[in-house]
Amino acid sequence: MSSKVLLIGATGRTGRLLADSLVGEPEFELTALVRRPGYLLPGAKVLRADLTGDYSSAFKGITHVIYAAGSTETDTEAEEKQIDRDAVVRAAEYAKAHHVQQLLVISALSAYWPERSIESLRHYSQMKREGDDGVIASGVNYVILRPGALSDEPGTGTIGVTEMRLEHAPLVARQDVARTTLEAIKLGISRKTIGFVGGSVPIRRALKDA
Repeated sequence: MSSKVLLIGATGRTGRLLADSLVGEPEFELTALVRRPGYLLPGAKVLRADLTGDYSSAFKGITHVIYAAGSTETDTEAEEKQIDRDAVVRAAEYAKAHHVQQLLVISALSAYWPERSIESLRHYSQMKREGDDGVIASGVNYVILRPGALSDEPGTGTIGVTEMRLEHAPLVARQDVARTTLEAIKLGISRKTIGFVGGSVPIRRALKDA
């Protein structure tokens, strides 16, 4: 039986990589939830919803949810609050109400230490932290992935697990964030928060060790 995956934020840079990967995996049946009209993804069902409203209907019949949506560099603090905190907490509530097996949230490494983030990222990091805390408090079976600074370079299939604020930490490829998310589903990881940057440990082994 295939896993029915709801991918929230399928049009983002990391979300697109996740969508392509999920469509290519026979054990996954993908529903992509997007905010803008006209998006087509061959091999998947596409739903449009406003994350600032009620989007609970998308969770019907779903076994796994990936929250890959996030605010952008040009968004206001109000938009960061809506997308990085409020919408993800609602996703956790919807997932629990619909008995979803696993909710995976792509957060940010800086959510470990928002107060130590650079000023331009402090509010964003705080919203990520509060969103993560809301997911944990909801009681849903969660995996929170906190990647460090991202790159659009090809993935290496390796990462380095950390919770630390590291100077000059290796960038982690978005492709490897997508791979890490899929591996977390396949491994059935439960109730864990995992921070990571670029590194040399194969993703599957890094997740098992974490």
